Amino acid sequence: MLNSTFFFYLTAIGYFVGFVLYLLHLVGAPKVEAGRLGAGAHGGTVNAGRLWLTKETNWGKYATWITVVAFAFATIGVIVRVIELWRVSGFFLPLPVTNTYETFAFFAWVIPLAYLLFERRYRVRTLGAFAIGLAFLFVALASSPLVADKGAQPLVPALQSYWLVAHVVFTIVGEGFFALAFAAGLLFLWQTRRGRDVDSLKKLDEIGYQAIAIGFPFFTLGAIIFGMVWAQHAWGRYWGWDPKEVWSLISWLIYALYLHTRVTWGWRDYKTAWLAVIGFVAAIFTWFGVNYVLSGLHSYG
Repeated sequence: MLNSTFFFYLTAIGYFVGFVLYLLHLVGAPKVEAGRLGAGAHGGTVNAGRLWLTKETNWGKYATWITVVAFAFATIGVIVRVIELWRVSGFFLPLPVTNTYETFAFFAWVIPLAYLLFERRYRVRTLGAFAIGLAFLFVALASSPLVADKGAQPLVPALQSYWLVAHVVFTIVGEGFFALAFAAGLLFLWQTRRGRDVDSLKKLDEIGYQAIAIGFPFFTLGAIIFGMVWAQHAWGRYWGWDPKEVWSLISWLIYALYLHTRVTWGWRDYKTAWLAVIGFVAAIFTWFGVNYVLSGLHSYG
């Protein structure tokens, strides 16, 4: 019988191919139909550079299809992993998020989901190289020898809690949208240095804002509220200033600052782009960097 690891291997291959195709789309020239080019003031054509962010290329179309197929493999892998955990532990988890391998694989499922939703809404494929590149990185790490424990193991009593599932799933879903904002922020900062057209930069700024506006409620529920409830369930207290709790709060405050400064103070452009990048770095450090650098009660990814 095929196991979840096999499907995540296929996912890694698919994401890598998609990443390369999106990269070719990013650097490639836009394909513009002659009939869609408007006449300029002196009879010339409109500068195709204005179409950079929403440009269409064959590479981009192929990349989207490959990513959709790879995402389907990832979805099958997640479902199979749920069944594997149920069989070995007798405890049904709606989603597999009990160790580093599973959380990496699940994160590599969430990022393309968020990206494909935004690609469909905004018709923007230039973010794909960054977003799918991140997804490939995490599923490749999950599939690599660096993560040794890939087999489904019986769950220890501390992990047999739906509060844990809610805590981790909502946190990772929020971080999946934060990853998209991170990609938009990086692309914004890069293209600002290249003097890209203002309309494209404004759309990148809007994409980053929308991604954080969606991800922030998920992250608040998962990392803060459900995390406190699970801490009470597992350790008998809601908050103990554990390093991961502290860094979760720091990450939350960075994104709260992003939303506050944008909505209240009207911050835009490079300032909010930098906040989106810094916030994601803090969130990733909170997730697994704390486990290797600082000591604390959290040890399940």
